[in-house]
Amino acid sequence: MIPRSLSALLLCSLTMACTMEGAPPPAARPAPAPQAAIMPLAPTPTARLTDSSSTTTTTVQGNTTRTETSSSSVSVDASALLGALSGGAAPAGNTAADYSGTWRVTSPGNTECRLNLQTPSNPAAQAMVQNMGCFNDLLNISRWSLRGNDLVLSDAFGNANITLRATARNRLDGAGVTMWR
Repeated sequence: MIPRSLSALLLCSLTMACTMEGAPPPAARPAPAPQAAIMPLAPTPTARLTDSSSTTTTTVQGNTTRTETSSSSVSVDASALLGALSGGAAPAGNTAADYSGTWRVTSPGNTECRLNLQTPSNPAAQAMVQNMGCFNDLLNISRWSLRGNDLVLSDAFGNANITLRATARNRLDGAGVTMWR
């Protein structure tokens, strides 16, 4: 006598009218979302204020003449001023989500390694760093955050160890450390 499950399998394979039970075939993984390019910010044009003053005292045959001169000047980048007046927006800085992902890293006395910057739950909070083979200055790095335009790598206690700034497309430099992707 053939067990019922075996007979059902045999009948199924002969008639090709069966469905397979078990785990569904693995679904194709979606392609990872492209990461935004980290770009250095253009220098912000600044106004320059120049003050100068001079005092001259002249004495001629008992007569004293005192002359005081002061001058001030202000210079402004005209193209930046026109852009601001016409509603031109300043380039937006990079966000914390832009920095998330795997970065290749080198530091003095260290071979190449990788740091994976996890996406922060709150853009203003520190996020976790996964260290993949980094030693020396990078060994204790476990957190990262943004402070203005700087990427700050910190230890588990929140002590800032390394501060980096974007110097080229997808390249960060600071304190002898270079990160790129």
